[in-house]
Amino acid sequence: MAIYTSLNDFTPPQNGTVVTVGNFDGVHLGHLAILRHARKIADTESMPLVVLTFEPAPIRLLRPDIAPRILTPLEIKTPLLEQARIDHLLIIRSTSEFLALTPEEFAQKILVEHLAARHIVEGQTFSFGRRRTGTTLSLQKMSEQFGFKAHLIPSLTINIENLGSVAVSSTFIRQKISISRFDQAAACLGRYYCLPGRVVPGHGVGRKIGFPTANLQLYHSEQMLPEDGVFAGFARLGDDPEKTFHADHFHPAAISVGRRETFTEQTWQIEAYLLNYPAQAPNLYDRHILLYPLERLRPQKRFLDPQSLARTIEEDCQSVKQILKTKGTLKL
Repeated sequence: MAIYTSLNDFTPPQNGTVVTVGNFDGVHLGHLAILRHARKIADTESMPLVVLTFEPAPIRLLRPDIAPRILTPLEIKTPLLEQARIDHLLIIRSTSEFLALTPEEFAQKILVEHLAARHIVEGQTFSFGRRRTGTTLSLQKMSEQFGFKAHLIPSLTINIENLGSVAVSSTFIRQKISISRFDQAAACLGRYYCLPGRVVPGHGVGRKIGFPTANLQLYHSEQMLPEDGVFAGFARLGDDPEKTFHADHFHPAAISVGRRETFTEQTWQIEAYLLNYPAQAPNLYDRHILLYPLERLRPQKRFLDPQSLARTIEEDCQSVKQILKTKGTLKL
């Protein structure tokens, strides 16, 4: 997959391209249905598949007060899109000038002139152009004017136990993560949700009580987070985002999200104790890490002393082992 950060760097083939445009936050099953359809057209027509996405999402520039939290920062979105067999990924920076394009200008200048789109594949909720005034209906009308074919993919619905039929959406996934229903979020994502970032030094409190933790600095401060608490999960380690995403080994982990209620420095943080990480191994500082919370064990709480906290962490670790045994093979 070739990656571009400027439209001017991309030279489309003479026979044109298959294009899909969107934020693709989550790269969930609904997004993958669109990408599969686009891939099929590209293979049939012997054209490359081009994905155009934005960084940051336009709403973060236009309405930062209502912008939703991010499911997949670029470091995670990129390899997920690559797995969908994309040929070219264009990551365009959202600017006021770019977002001021009318739907007609977007279709002509971006889709036709820059991308040479012959087929455009989108979901039914797709909108584009200034103030999102371009709709799937206007896209279909423009297809005759500009000489491309618009393919509209219905919203994907799946059955989730105890919920019935659910429309897959980034909004639904965020709602489920916020209440720690990682199983229901995973049903829509097609994989478990992760918290990605780098390991940074902490205060060393965990090491003093026998449970050294990896302190996570998120790639993006607006990452979607679960409620505060302690979670059973896994960790994936690597030397850069790509290697971490493709790492084969998963460390069972007790993951903590929230404030350290027991200590004076009650800073909010995300940290994880890796159950099988060798004590003699080098420290994890500056390594990249993906944390996969699978189930909430308990809320954050204040302990009378560090010894009480250590005993509870030991109980948490036993719970992590039991829970992970029931999860079977993970799809990450």
